[in-house]
Amino acid sequence: MPSVSITFVTLHVRESAQAVPLAAATIVAALPTKHCPQTRLVDAYLTQSDEEILAKVIQNIPEIAEHIPCISFSLYVWNKQRTLSLAHSLRQLYPCATLLVGGPEATACPQSLIELQLFDGVIAGEGELIFPAIIEALLNNQPIPDATLSAAPPVDMTQQVSPWLSGILQPQHGVLWETARGCPFNCAFCYDARGSYGVREIPLQRLEQELQLFDQANVAQVWVLDSTFNYPAERGKKLLRLLAKYAPHCHFHLEAKAEFLDEETVDLLQQISCSVQVGLQSCRPAVLRHINRTLDINVFSSKVQMLSAAGITFGIDLIYGLPTDDVQGLRDSINFALQFYPNQIEIFPLALLPGTKLHEVKERYALQAQEEPPYNVISSASMTGEQLLQCDKLAAATSIFYNTGRAMAYFLPLCQACNLTALEFVEFFAQWLESDGKDQVGAWWMLDWSAQQVLNMQQRFILQLFATHGVEHLSSLALDVIFLNSCWSDTLIGVETVVQPQLVEQLDEQTLLEQPWQLSSTVSIQKFSYPIDELSCIDDFDLIEMYETMQPCASTGLFLRHGEQVFCESIDDIFAILLTGSNNSQTPIQILASFAAVLSRQECLELVAFAVSEGLLVSETD
Repeated sequence: MPSVSITFVTLHVRESAQAVPLAAATIVAALPTKHCPQTRLVDAYLTQSDEEILAKVIQNIPEIAEHIPCISFSLYVWNKQRTLSLAHSLRQLYPCATLLVGGPEATACPQSLIELQLFDGVIAGEGELIFPAIIEALLNNQPIPDATLSAAPPVDMTQQVSPWLSGILQPQHGVLWETARGCPFNCAFCYDARGSYGVREIPLQRLEQELQLFDQANVAQVWVLDSTFNYPAERGKKLLRLLAKYAPHCHFHLEAKAEFLDEETVDLLQQISCSVQVGLQSCRPAVLRHINRTLDINVFSSKVQMLSAAGITFGIDLIYGLPTDDVQGLRDSINFALQFYPNQIEIFPLALLPGTKLHEVKERYALQAQEEPPYNVISSASMTGEQLLQCDKLAAATSIFYNTGRAMAYFLPLCQACNLTALEFVEFFAQWLESDGKDQVGAWWMLDWSAQQVLNMQQRFILQLFATHGVEHLSSLALDVIFLNSCWSDTLIGVETVVQPQLVEQLDEQTLLEQPWQLSSTVSIQKFSYPIDELSCIDDFDLIEMYETMQPCASTGLFLRHGEQVFCESIDDIFAILLTGSNNSQTPIQILASFAAVLSRQECLELVAFAVSEGLLVSETD
């Protein structure tokens, strides 16, 4: 009897903690165990060449006599074109193979995929039930069941096999975690509410077991795949209690609807490490009505202010190009969203996704969009292509300064110092980028800027902006605040500094003082124009008041992280010279020789011993 070798190919955007083949693994978990030994999961990335990806796929197709190779693809907006190209190549290499495709793009537009005559089966909908039937059909030389004429049947989540608990997936640094399927809402631009299945919850017992597994595996980040975890509110609270109880060391990424937040939910969010993304899309209720959403500005404001006041890390999503919206609508929405001090603001162009309700009524709004992914709208009855380009630039300028520049802590104080609204500030930055970015290769709003590049931009821009608005006397203080925040953020996401008091106990005086050391790569030492100990103690600040009460005084700051806490300490010149001079070429005695008149050998020993025990100085072999 012939056998089937099954290869699932998932093409991710890039290597990251989120590059987890959850969809493919969930289908593998649903297969009869007899198929598992001949089943492979292949992860590939858009950053790889076609040749690299093909070689990886071919390597994972077992060479078994009298077997039927079955190659299945997960199709998403971001990987559609590359996946189709890959499938064409594999069809030529394996003309007798069975090629299958599923995923959101296959569900949205199955007929267009069928017309390509590339795939033997197009799975529209959930694949756990139909895929095993396809494999059985192949084994019995029968026609493949048609999963495209109507959506594949919904899965009973109480019977679904966990890809995590079954060992199909091994939890690593980050995991994608499914807690429910479906969506109770029916937003016209979104895939999530396709079908009529409502929200189907995964049983609590399974969620508890998966959380315990993640905690035992020291998983750092968990992306919760639930489009509105807090609806209804009690369901969200039940989930948050599980997170706190069974995985207290994980950081959870959640998506919430602001209207259903309440004090108890916010209290529970404070008990875990988390970030919450809130979908606003537009601050104009009249615009939102056209995509089947509602908005009470006062309710939204009060709910989001609860997150901000509680210190919850949160972001706000906006979409431009929505039916009847215009450039002023995006301007209003940015200005509205930034007043809440979000940790980030994500601004997307409208994607007119095939299969959505908005796609069905696109003529009503004269929506014109790209025919291929990402399906972005290029014009509408209310926005020309040029106006959408204005929105592209405004969204990019906001993201560059606020998100990549990690400006949440100081953005509004900078605006207030210049007597500008948040929107005016962003627009000045966009204008500055237009001038400053003329020599860049490619359009500035389409480039991928690093945090260091943006820091340099921010510093140059602030000098010009403050001079233009007659507050250049605040520039030095503003630059210190920006740089302090950058150092703090880099330290938070960097590697932890490990203390080593036992090492000092093992070393004698001569070794400590007369062997070269080097500054740990986990430690940062930076110069400031104002006292770093005063700067680092200010949370809610007014730049003008700071200038009036704080005297400029050069200082040196030391940054390091222990656990989840960042430490910023002011250090004196002697200690700074010892640390920065330690580069494996000089001994402490040599570095501090110029201070011999004021620093005894015993004092030198104490400085070095402290630096080594705190993990600031390490030996070359560490």
